[in-house]
Amino acid sequence: MGFLEKLRKKIDPTYKKEGVHLENCEVNNLIALGVLLWAVAEADEKFLPEEKGKIVEVIKACENISDEDMPIVLRAIEEASINKIDYYEFTSEVKKGINKESRIAIIENLFRVGCIDGELDNDEIEIIRKISGLFMLEHQEFVDAKIKVKKEFGMDVAGL
Repeated sequence: MGFLEKLRKKIDPTYKKEGVHLENCEVNNLIALGVLLWAVAEADEKFLPEEKGKIVEVIKACENISDEDMPIVLRAIEEASINKIDYYEFTSEVKKGINKESRIAIIENLFRVGCIDGELDNDEIEIIRKISGLFMLEHQEFVDAKIKVKKEFGMDVAGL
């Protein structure tokens, strides 16, 4: 049993019990992805409801999780985030079996969480840069993702 599965078992007392929908999805990957998103949301020390909403939106887009089950996933993400786990562990979990385009899409979603408050803080950028490197993406792919998302949010892209 991996770290993330142990964490989920600790967080979710109904783990592996009949009728729990989460056992049908890639919970470890979702928690790992959620932790990366959460880290960006917390980086500027302004964790806004909009950021949490964007995290939920991204998680739901990755896996069909019911509104009833989402609090369990969010609790596990928050608990893992509090423990300040190594990014390497989480990026390794997330990138299992996904292609480069999917890794780029994740980086774009990390930028969306960072930009949701209308600002992209240097601490947010550095966390995303680190994750991008751990995803084995080229620097230009990181920059392209940053420009794309900043344009989506109507933010200045001059000097990038």
